[in-house]
Amino acid sequence: MTSGMQKQRTGTVVSDKMDKTITVEFYWSQRDRLIGKSRRRVTKFMAHDENNQAQLGDVVRIEETRPLSRNKRWRLLEILQTGDVADFQPSELSTTLEPTETEESTGTE
Repeated sequence: MTSGMQKQRTGTVVSDKMDKTITVEFYWSQRDRLIGKSRRRVTKFMAHDENNQAQLGDVVRIEETRPLSRNKRWRLLEILQTGDVADFQPSELSTTLEPTETEESTGTE
């Protein structure tokens, strides 16, 4: 299936909520034409994940392929490293805040 001419990119999975689709974030550098300073750019690719095996935070390699949908032109080749992502929801965090020492000494609430 691979002829060797397709582009390959390595990036981090930032979304795996869709069925058989992942969103991969790819960072690259671009030099400014006027100043000459290097800028860090980010591009997001939607890639086909047939078995839903990639998860949030994984470092993956994707390959360019024929158009699979309106936005998908890449497919997952391999998972290079599994990512560690927190397993709790924001609603599980405590919402009570303790007053700091400066607020207590000044009398503000």
